[in-house]
Amino acid sequence: MLKGQFSLKRSQRARRKIEALFSELKQRLGLRRVRLRRLWNVAEQFFLAATAQNLKRLVRFLAQRQPWPALSTA
Repeated sequence: MLKGQFSLKRSQRARRKIEALFSELKQRLGLRRVRLRRLWNVAEQFFLAATAQNLKRLVRFLAQRQPWPALSTA
């Protein structure tokens, strides 16, 4: 595989991940339309939705991790 093809594949993979995140925001978190007008309100609504999405991902990540072994104090 040539160097250009490798970077293209990596770029496409990154774009796919980003597009999946935006599609989740649009479909599940209600960002198809903004509720308020003005740039400040739109940015605030987007940041709140992105925060909710990141919290969901964090909970899923923490649920997959193995618990730490219990430390004995004796």
